[in-house]
Amino acid sequence: MFFILLFLFSGLRAQKLTIINNTAKPIIVKNGKKETPLNSRDKKEFTETDRILINIPEEPIQNINLFLEPTEKLNITVDKDKKIIYTGDQAALHEYINEKIVIETYGKLDTYYSIEDKKNIGELKNVSELFLVDILKKSNLSNILISPDDKHSKKRLKNYVKYLWLYTLFITIDRQNLEKTFKKEAINYYYKKYIETDIPKFSCTTFLQHKIIEVVAKNKSVLPAELPTYPIVEHTDEDTINQYLPQNCQKQYFQQKYNYLEHTNGHNKEYYKKVLIEKFNEE
Repeated sequence: MFFILLFLFSGLRAQKLTIINNTAKPIIVKNGKKETPLNSRDKKEFTETDRILINIPEEPIQNINLFLEPTEKLNITVDKDKKIIYTGDQAALHEYINEKIVIETYGKLDTYYSIEDKKNIGELKNVSELFLVDILKKSNLSNILISPDDKHSKKRLKNYVKYLWLYTLFITIDRQNLEKTFKKEAINYYYKKYIETDIPKFSCTTFLQHKIIEVVAKNKSVLPAELPTYPIVEHTDEDTINQYLPQNCQKQYFQQKYNYLEHTNGHNKEYYKKVLIEKFNEE
């Protein structure tokens, strides 16, 4: 019996992330709500985490998304020149996802604007989906559709790549001056092909999904299907939109408002902070 139990527990291994600080100054690693200072030349192991923030002095906060299976180990080293280096399992994938894919995706904005100004829906579909094929290849994914056989990390990776790709498309489609017929056709196309099946279980794990569902809700009159409605957690002037957002998407609404006002030192940022604490249990 002892050896059977030993075998079973040895199989319950947790994914392991090691952060190494090779800079000359302390850094702060935030895992969920917990902040961990890491002195120069120190390292720290984390388990069972999907996302961390690294606060490096005099540098923008680094948001690191993790897509590790339970048996995998990844090392992230903050080098002396403050460059982040990935080694271990899935190192190349994590470097691409955290250091390059956002730059490539935002780099398509001008292309999308130009195509939409020409009202060429066929060109928009072709260009955007060829770009999707490219980032899927670089993300080690054969397609964007989630399969029941996919492991947990692959499901999360597919969702992240899909909604990052859709995010920049929906930014450009959401313009007030965009021709209405073109906007209707574009929203319907991407909604029916990539979003509709997610609606019954829609969740905003990041601001990416929040932006997508917000644009969909604002333009629900052009959709052939009804959207589910949800109780309003905190009433605002945007209840007509927020009623179509699940609770964790409504939280993202207040989080994004607070982040912007915190960055600009806006006068009513404390209201959004209070709502996040009292209504969404955020600190």
